[in-house]
Amino acid sequence: MKYRIKDVEAVRYPVVRVTFDDGLSGEYDLTGSIGPAASSAPFQDRAFFETVAVDFDGRSFGWNLDEIGHEIDFCSDAARITIETAMVEQLAAHYAAGRSAAE
Repeated sequence: MKYRIKDVEAVRYPVVRVTFDDGLSGEYDLTGSIGPAASSAPFQDRAFFETVAVDFDGRSFGWNLDEIGHEIDFCSDAARITIETAMVEQLAAHYAAGRSAAE
């Protein structure tokens, strides 16, 4: 995809706000990605979660990005698709709520 991540910040555990280079910004919930697996163990430490960062090329974000073999990263494309989908669903729900059943 052509969009790069400009910024990422921890909003509340386990949600981050991702901002892209074109200005699109939204919350990305990692609940489904953080589970009981050993690779998710660092996320039990909320201070660790707060250290989220953008990778050098803007194509991913994550943790331990400078520790090869120990990085935990997420793809910018997946984040973008999830954020855009949530925005469309929110707009559709808002539109549907304003219409009567007879329309």
